[in-house]
Amino acid sequence: MIGDVEGGRGIDAARQARPAMADMVGTWSWDIADDRMHADDVAGSLFGADLERLAKGAPLRVFAACIHPDDRDAVIARMHQGAAQGGSFVAEFRVRDAAGRTLWVLSRARYERGGDGRPARAHGILVDMTGSALSETAYDHCVDARPGCSLEQAAEACISARAALVTADRPFLVTIVDMLLLEIGREIGRSLRRAYLRRLS
Repeated sequence: MIGDVEGGRGIDAARQARPAMADMVGTWSWDIADDRMHADDVAGSLFGADLERLAKGAPLRVFAACIHPDDRDAVIARMHQGAAQGGSFVAEFRVRDAAGRTLWVLSRARYERGGDGRPARAHGILVDMTGSALSETAYDHCVDARPGCSLEQAAEACISARAALVTADRPFLVTIVDMLLLEIGREIGRSLRRAYLRRLS
């Protein structure tokens, strides 16, 4: 899975590396039927989750507990809507990391369908947007995914490419795709900010 801890990095080393993670992109996956979420070390640290537990997967409620209370219900409702209908997921919201700090993150994901045609899993990215968030208000300013947006199409292609490279055990190429995903995530964040400001004017 995308979110399996990769490359043999130690749990302690991942936690010590947290200050540099603002320059990285985290990835996560959700097996909808089994309700098991996985995240890599970056996404796990942004969520303040137990990195050891992520290697085995954890139910959605474990991650939901790390979302800011003012944003939690709306974010989880949107995830469940995607699980029922498919499509894409994009949102900017607040989380609390392991140190208790409030961070703004941008999450972009797509839902994949199983053999029965229903959404079976989601794969996504998580970008630390602290300091460049849309606002300091609650989640309700977020906009929906835009299927025709070239940036979001690029994000979906990169997410697929990253999953394939993880399966192929090509860590160097995964790092390159992560760098691209980070920049695409930031551009999506800027695009969301412009859309938000237009709504205010």
